Amino acid sequence: MNEESLQQLQTLLGIHFQDQRYLEHALTHRSAAITGSLSSNERLEFLGDSIVGVAVADYLYRHYPERSEGDLAKSKSYIVSEPALAEAAVRLGIDGYVVMSVSEASSGGRKRRSILADAFEALVAGIYLDLGFDMARKFVWDALLPAIKATIDDVHYRDYKSSLQEFTQAQSREAPFYSISNELGKDHEKTFIAQAILGKKVIGEGAGTSKKEAEQAAALNALQNLKQIFPTESENGVAES
Repeated sequence: MNEESLQQLQTLLGIHFQDQRYLEHALTHRSAAITGSLSSNERLEFLGDSIVGVAVADYLYRHYPERSEGDLAKSKSYIVSEPALAEAAVRLGIDGYVVMSVSEASSGGRKRRSILADAFEALVAGIYLDLGFDMARKFVWDALLPAIKATIDDVHYRDYKSSLQEFTQAQSREAPFYSISNELGKDHEKTFIAQAILGKKVIGEGAGTSKKEAEQAAALNALQNLKQIFPTESENGVAES
């Protein structure tokens, strides 16, 4: 990565490294590493995984004193999950700066959630090593705030299939079912496409790296679609009990 790209990304992130080698290292995927895993971001990702977990737990503990340990654990498990971290990486623009081989990039590497989530965690570790824990924690809080709010506001804590079943049964007394409509990619890197179906109508669709994850994504999409048709009482200005 050249000097101009490094400066662009730091401006984009609002973080300026004292030693830019941490940033370069954090964004080097193993496919582009010259001497194997030791020069890739894998070791930084290992460290960053723990730092992200601590930072998220710290935020939840400080900001939601009324929540039980079990509630906080459920929220944390989603916030630090691969999909949430990959989404944060895209939102920050990190996907365009990950250094990878030509073959990896041409096969969709810049959209691969595992690569993006790892790069996010490695970046957090680089910030920690170069600028300290307080800066790394602030970066995590700012980057993952949309995911934090999404889980806290969701009374079912990301179990969208349960949420959808309760919603549809309340509205029509029918329960949805799920169908895997497509499978994409190689055997070890499959993406599943699921449909949520109510009666004979497809009400939602979603993708995931497992059938379970795809069904949850389809349930979420269905909830979003149905709530536009059947707004809840709180969305109509009446407080829920």
